[in-house]
Amino acid sequence: MSGFYVPDLPTAGEVVLPTAEARHAVRTLRCRVGEEAYLSNGQGLLARGRFVEIKGERVVVEVVEVWERPGEPPAPIALVVAILKAPDRMAWLVEKAVELGATHIFFVPFARSFPRQPSESRLRNVALAAVKQNLRSILPHIQVCPSLHAVPWEAFAQRLFGEIGAATPLREALPSISQSTLWVVGPEGDFTPEELSTLHGLGLKGVSLGHLRLRAETAALLYLSTLKTLWGY
Repeated sequence: MSGFYVPDLPTAGEVVLPTAEARHAVRTLRCRVGEEAYLSNGQGLLARGRFVEIKGERVVVEVVEVWERPGEPPAPIALVVAILKAPDRMAWLVEKAVELGATHIFFVPFARSFPRQPSESRLRNVALAAVKQNLRSILPHIQVCPSLHAVPWEAFAQRLFGEIGAATPLREALPSISQSTLWVVGPEGDFTPEELSTLHGLGLKGVSLGHLRLRAETAALLYLSTLKTLWGY
């Protein structure tokens, strides 16, 4: 079944699909009355619905069954990622991070990151498409920050980043019990000494990812997949 984004999703009764979603249902998916679909409000609700009316671009769906936060991580998970050179790589990272349970993704310029201003609206659209494909009930927060200091660090209890030469391996630093956590992925030219000092000053702990050099998106997904396995969501 297909997935649709319905911000004002009721827990019972009928709902009219937003215009963009209705057009997609009618023109692309060619949905028919009697067929079923999943509906997500992006705020914790996922429903199974049945098409009961399709007239032009007016599409009405009856809510059949509702779940609250199915498959979601037990605590917020944030990524802070350096702005990458290729926009497609950032989009790919957002898509996979959504699939693995990230709830917040912040893109930040570092001294050695590519001097580009990413399209926040494009990245949000990628996240929304991934939510519908992945049947998530939470639409992650996507934000392009002007600097490190714009990230809400204090909102996350545990804050980690990959640091060359760190003594503690990632597997030992991960929280075994669920708590809000944040992972910083630096630029492929690595952090400057000043940035390392800033991260430590913000209460972040550097951990080791092993001896192999990883791309930024690989380091991000390593953290998310390890956490998903550990927490079992």
